[in-house]
Amino acid sequence: MMRTMVKDDRYILAKGSAGADRLQLVNDVHGLDTANLLLKVGLQPGMAVADIGCGIGTVSCWMGQQVGSSGAVLGIDASPEQLEQARLKAQQARLPHVRFVEASAYETELPSESFDLVYCRFLLMHLQRPLDALREMQRLVKPGGILVCEESDFTSPFCVPASAAFERCFELYLALGDLRGHHFRIGSTLYRLFVEIGLTAPEVSLAQPALVRGDAKRLPEWTLAEIAPALLAANLTTAAEIDALTQAMAQLAQDPLTLFGMARMTQVWAPKEVRIFT
Repeated sequence: MMRTMVKDDRYILAKGSAGADRLQLVNDVHGLDTANLLLKVGLQPGMAVADIGCGIGTVSCWMGQQVGSSGAVLGIDASPEQLEQARLKAQQARLPHVRFVEASAYETELPSESFDLVYCRFLLMHLQRPLDALREMQRLVKPGGILVCEESDFTSPFCVPASAAFERCFELYLALGDLRGHHFRIGSTLYRLFVEIGLTAPEVSLAQPALVRGDAKRLPEWTLAEIAPALLAANLTTAAEIDALTQAMAQLAQDPLTLFGMARMTQVWAPKEVRIFT
């Protein structure tokens, strides 16, 4: 059956308290690689930082701890539900210099060139116009500041031994993303997007976590459960298949002899050139 692309920028996963546990698993899987990257590119006390598509604020709060009270972190998200969780997290961590505002990644309405570091993780993949969002992020960076992005490629996960259920889960993720005009393979092209917006000599690194045990191994299963209503609405699968896949993925997650290679994360960063007037 021919399916028509449905242009829709809405986040297809659960938001607010309903999605908080899954997002914590995401950070359990990728948080160390993110922290190492941000420290490597120069995150330090006193910086003004913007976290675009901040979600529930996990990375925003971590960056707030790094920049200290002499710095500031501003988290941006289009979802009031996500921001409610983020504000609660910052309050509990006693980080008054970490603030959150509701805004579009395409038009934040923030002053140009006002941040030392502008960052996003797993944002562009959920947007129809990732290049426009990247240009908006570039606008916010001060001359001499740095733009940092981390994005995934959902063609990269693997399971050993091979599992048809595992492969089918990611096949469904990709099909739904394609139908909605999202970019679930964007990690592989992120470097080229940096070049396209005029950033010279971007740097690139790759991180692909591997899991054999622990709750984080349930991330593919939980992701499937959260997008199930959208998959069914798009007629991409059936309730019976989702139930079967969920059970199979739960069994794989509990098997310490089964290795999950999670989605490869591409990390790209580049400084914004300082303009020299003569």
